[in-house]
Amino acid sequence: MAANMLDYLDWRGDLTFSASPFCEADNLILCMLTFVDFSPAVSADVLGTPVKLPDVWEAVREKYPEGENFGEVIPRHVNTLFERAAASVRFRDVYAAAFRNVIEEDQVTQFAAVTFILPDDSLFIAFRGTDDTLVGWQEDFHLSFTRPVRAQQLAADYAGEVASVYSGPIRTGGHSKGGNLAVYAAAFCPEHVRRRILTAYSNDGPGFLTEIIESPEFREAEPKIVTYVPQSSVVGMLLGHNESYQVIESTEQNGIWQHDPFSWTIRGPSFVHLGGLSPDGRRHNAALAEWLEGITPEERRRFTDTVFGLLESTGAKTLSDLSTDRLQKLGTMAKSYTELDRESRDNLNFFLRKLVEVNIRAAME
Repeated sequence: MAANMLDYLDWRGDLTFSASPFCEADNLILCMLTFVDFSPAVSADVLGTPVKLPDVWEAVREKYPEGENFGEVIPRHVNTLFERAAASVRFRDVYAAAFRNVIEEDQVTQFAAVTFILPDDSLFIAFRGTDDTLVGWQEDFHLSFTRPVRAQQLAADYAGEVASVYSGPIRTGGHSKGGNLAVYAAAFCPEHVRRRILTAYSNDGPGFLTEIIESPEFREAEPKIVTYVPQSSVVGMLLGHNESYQVIESTEQNGIWQHDPFSWTIRGPSFVHLGGLSPDGRRHNAALAEWLEGITPEERRRFTDTVFGLLESTGAKTLSDLSTDRLQKLGTMAKSYTELDRESRDNLNFFLRKLVEVNIRAAME
């Protein structure tokens, strides 16, 4: 049976970082812990007192006795992961500091980050991926036509703040959009901070617009970027990846479900690495690339505004909200669609028709 992060903690959680150096699996674990609400124990102020992970877990458990509910897209296994990590020899002496959680609907912003201080005084600045909020998903769409999105700028600013208080080498990391933010922060934080960065981990995080990839800051950061994608990755292959990426094994068959990091196979301290993307992965990614290349940034913006306008018409704030009273919400969206102006309807239909066409062509190749 394939092993994952939880098995890694069972098998190697008794090894300190001095006995076994920081590794790929450690990166993923710390990235996934960002989905937890650290606020019961950890101050948002970068000058606040760092707190050991076991103490953070006790405060979180007191606030969420049944475990935190992360909504539709984040596995509840994160609760178990935090509990086991905090109890392990490996992570029990890790401190957490400067937990930030920003949701700004008017600015289409979803951002969260926390800094982990390892026993050797190195820092792991971890950025949360997309959560259950609709504004978080809307911001993801903005990555395809906005440079930078607000969360990216917040990530770069956050790294600079943390580095001004804590010394030592720095790693950044995140899963999904968090991986994009980790790379952006490493490339665009202040120059004196960039010199301290060892590695920027993107765990199936989407790529970047060409303007960002071709910037001197990004090119300088490229040697430090480590990108992991599962064999039929969908999210991680969106937009541009100028840096090389490493293909790893997921136990899931469906490309979108491979985005779940609890499906990623771990052997010893490392992921199980593969030679390349699967045939399905190559076909799907070619189709998505063709779809995005065939539409202008302005068309992407109009499409995003239309789609999320329809979703917001239901009164929903999260994906979980959308999953309740589905028939009623579908009715509301249908009514809102009929009330759209002709240009908005035509734009939406064009996008959807083009997506179907490129996927049909990819399936026939």
